[in-house]
Amino acid sequence: MTRSCGLLLGGLGLVAAMAGCDAGPPGPGLLLRAEQLTVTPSTGPVTHVQAYNGTGRTFRGTLALTPPDGWKLNASEQPVTIPPGETARVAFAIERGVDSAENRYPVTIVAAGGEQRVERRQEIVCASAPYYKPTIDGAVEDWADAIPVTFASGGKRTTVSTYWSRRSFSLLVAVEEDALRRMPTSWNGEAIDAVQVSFSPRGAVTPPLWAGKASRYELLLAATKDGGRCVWLVRPGEQSQTGFRAFTDPEDVAGARIAVVRADGVTYYECAIPLKALPLLRPDPGREFCFSLLVHDPGGTGLRDWGEAAGLWAHQRTDNAWTRWRGGQWPLRPPFDNKIEWGFCSSKH
Repeated sequence: MTRSCGLLLGGLGLVAAMAGCDAGPPGPGLLLRAEQLTVTPSTGPVTHVQAYNGTGRTFRGTLALTPPDGWKLNASEQPVTIPPGETARVAFAIERGVDSAENRYPVTIVAAGGEQRVERRQEIVCASAPYYKPTIDGAVEDWADAIPVTFASGGKRTTVSTYWSRRSFSLLVAVEEDALRRMPTSWNGEAIDAVQVSFSPRGAVTPPLWAGKASRYELLLAATKDGGRCVWLVRPGEQSQTGFRAFTDPEDVAGARIAVVRADGVTYYECAIPLKALPLLRPDPGREFCFSLLVHDPGGTGLRDWGEAAGLWAHQRTDNAWTRWRGGQWPLRPPFDNKIEWGFCSSKH
């Protein structure tokens, strides 16, 4: 008789059930996640699904992906064997995909073994930076050919758009919020509104607390009286900041250009970061990297986390993924990890 394994599953749309397991200690369950697309679906990319086995028993079965209506995969189901404590990353090639004007793609993932199964319904996006060099002036007209990614927190929207050129990586973060607290000229850790961003190469790993060396480029974008600032929080190889860090004189990113403007209840952070400041990224069309951001909104929603909207698992919250700077919004639970899929593409079309 097949021995079934009890599951404790986090996330949206999860149905707890699985079988086909070898004996072992109980764990948090089998968790599923579709990665974000890193090029547009109409170009026929390969998409990936992750399955984490936290049951303490080897899982043997199949992993199936149901794409949005009108799409065709080369195979909708793949065999998979996942030892305890490991994550399988399974590829599904898209033979025919359709781009969504809203950049929202509903998918369903099913892991089945024996007579039972685990299901997750998820909405993913195309997270990619087309090739273009915008003018950094606070206007949004230059961003018509970007691929905006929008998520909501506490009833307020955040929209992230990105570009790249041979010399710079540019981003526009539109934050819907009730008020804007700017960084004072003499900043002593007062609460301010800000956008905290993280870049790292594909395959980088967040170190455990006892290791302490960062594998990411982490920056802070904030409004000032005369415009904005883009300052360093940590760089690869530096000590990862796990305690609160106070800034008396934060270091500006050399060569970065930033404009912060506010209109109709939305704060726009527009910034171009020299790629020579991010040498591990090595941009090329089709190349993937890791990108995430936190939005600090002290007068309203508190902390907004792209990792939560991107569907990371509950155990992927980690104290060592982000620098906790004094004046930011930090709830009791730590933010999610910053190693989230993003890509470089030639254009949105």
